[in-house]
Amino acid sequence: MDGATATKALSESALEAKVLILTMHTEDEFLVPALEAGAAGYLVKSAADKELVAAVRTVAKGDPYLQAGAAHALAKEFKRRENGAAERNRFEELSNREKEILKLVASGYSAPEIGRQLSISPKTVDTYKQRINEKLGLHHRSEYVKFALKLKLLDS
Repeated sequence: MDGATATKALSESALEAKVLILTMHTEDEFLVPALEAGAAGYLVKSAADKELVAAVRTVAKGDPYLQAGAAHALAKEFKRRENGAAERNRFEELSNREKEILKLVASGYSAPEIGRQLSISPKTVDTYKQRINEKLGLHHRSEYVKFALKLKLLDS
């Protein structure tokens, strides 16, 4: 199993273990999953010769340990999640029909095709698309696709 899975298993066990991740992977890829799994610290092996003892002592005291470079990775992840939450809130403000049409447009269907699927006219579909455009600031099909992918609205 990978480090995050092992950390999660340890965190959920009755053991009072504190986990310090020592890895060759950069913070951007693995830091957040490791912390979400319950890791108390994260150290890249390339810095271990200078920081390992301090990291072990810090985690053993019950404090979290992160390398200085981790702050950038955490800030980036926080911003990404914040943006995703704002987009999710904007999506939730759409009517059910608008949500349905947004997904269909993002899936590549044309207004006539959507109209046939939903038993409405293509003109009505265009009206809904205009409302979606105004509410979400989307204008092109590619923006619909990016928005839908970001919110995981599309089936693979």
